[in-house]
Formats: sequence, C-alpha cells, structure tokens
Amino acid sequence: MTPTQHPYTVALTGGIAAGKTLVSDLFASLGVTVIDTDVIAHQAVEPGQPALGEIVKAFGTQVLDGDGRLRRRELRALIFADAAARRRLEKILHPRIRERVREALAEVQTMYCILVIPLLASRESFPGIDRVLFVDVPPQVQIERLMARDHCSRQQAEQALAAQPGRTHRLGFADDVLDNSVTPDETRRAVMELHQEYTRLARGA
Repeated sequence: MTPTQHPYTVALTGGIAAGKTLVSDLFASLGVTVIDTDVIAHQAVEPGQPALGEIVKAFGTQVLDGDGRLRRRELRALIFADAAARRRLEKILHPRIRERVREALAEVQTMYCILVIPLLASRESFPGIDRVLFVDVPPQVQIERLMARDHCSRQQAEQALAAQPGRTHRLGFADDVLDNSVTPDETRRAVMELHQEYTRLARGA
C-alpha cells in the first residue's frame, strides 16, 4: 500500500458497551491498522486545543475539572439527555475528526484498515467506507455492561442507548455482524475469519 492509495476501509461500529474496543484490539493484534475516531475525539479536546475552548463556550466551565480538563462523564450525561446539546457538540467535533481521519488514511501502509466509528448512522455519513462491521450484543447486555463500566443508573444507561442510532437500522446497513455476547475465544475466532475475508477483498479492490 503506497501513501497515495486509499486503503480498503472497514468501518467498525456498534452500540455503546458492545465491546468494540475488544474487537478492534484483536484486529490490531493481527497487524491491521486501526484508526479510532473516539481516540481522535479525545485528542481534539485536550487542554490547549481549539475544540475545548469551543466546548466551554457552548456548555460552560462546569464541563471542566480543576485542572482545566474536560469532564467527559458530565458532558456525556448532558448530551445524552439533550438532543440539541448533542448536535452542538457534533458540530464542534465532527469536522476535526473527519480531517484527522483523512490524514490517517493517507498514512496507512497495510492491506486494509479498521476505522472505528461508534456512532455511524449510515454508510453515506462517512466517505470512503468499503464495508461495515457491526459489533452486536442484546440491549440488555449493553445496559448491564454500561452500568458496571460507568457506575451509572439503569435510567442513565437506557438514556445512553436511546441517544444512539437505532440498532435495527444499523444492522440493516451492516455488511457483517459480529455477535460479541459470546466468549472471548469465540470472538477471537470470528475476528480471524473476518480478517481473512477482508484481506481477500482488499486484494481484489
């Protein structure tokens, strides 16, 4: 893969607490380049970054801790409860994320890459996607995992799920679905099978 070529790009998406990080880490362990928009978003709101200043302007200083860093949990709770607030945040972050993704794709040297987009709403919403992999678990499992992970109430976990693109809708446009309610070994085997398939598809792309 030369820097001038666009790599075969698999968008990895799925609901909150579905285990997307486990799956992307497994692909990375196979030598696949992983570009994670969550990581890019976190970098964009580090102290001193322009996006953080815009977020404070939009939501107030209460979203900052004593060290001037973003209180992610508080901001997450705010946008899950308020669709307008979520759109304001997206307007600040999405253009920056897309630009960094374009830069990262241009640097890919592997046969294909995994582009992690947790909130992918449609194939058309992010240009350059060749295939969509949806990491899936039943909603009840998501709620239980989210409550344990974030130490939040059931109501807060349900609000988080409700704020995301619908599971049924995203299953409808996914090319591949990985059931991540199974054992880690089963997930690992599924990733290996997908890796073989994506390598074959990338060679023919």
